[in-house]
Amino acid sequence: MTKTAKLLFLLFFVIISCNKKQSETETEQQVFDEVFLQVVNKTYIDKRLYTHIPRKGEENDSAFLAVERELKKDTAELVVAVEKTRKIDLNKFTNPKFIFKDFAELPKKIELENWSEKYKKFIGVMSFSKIKFDAKKENGTLNVSYDCGGKCGLGYKVYLKKEKGKWKVVKIEKTWIS
Repeated sequence: MTKTAKLLFLLFFVIISCNKKQSETETEQQVFDEVFLQVVNKTYIDKRLYTHIPRKGEENDSAFLAVERELKKDTAELVVAVEKTRKIDLNKFTNPKFIFKDFAELPKKIELENWSEKYKKFIGVMSFSKIKFDAKKENGTLNVSYDCGGKCGLGYKVYLKKEKGKWKVVKIEKTWIS
């Protein structure tokens, strides 16, 4: 083999041996998948409780308080609709606490009554922004919106940090309420 051929072979071997660097989109997707359940757990509000407002004089009514107590205990198989702005395999996140559904499953209605009618444990719709990273990709921020219908919703800024190779939620700020 000539020197040029050996050099080209060596160069080719080095190039194919190098680890493929993740693209920005792949990194963002990997981090999102890692923190998705943490973010949902720390930002969701149970629509059934949040919109369960007593009428005047009902605040201490035993029937009202009994319903509220039952709803607070009913924390399994809560249905969360997710507005998909990226590729999300919702089935891989379903667990005993949450059942995730694609928000596109039902027609979009302002009061979300079609969701409440179809799923008795429907607790709201969540939307997620892209994750913005610092230059070293050790910190990130994500905006989360929670919609419970009409003029009912909350927004958060979620701060993420990579610690010991794992991403975790380190801080949440409420940014808006409706």
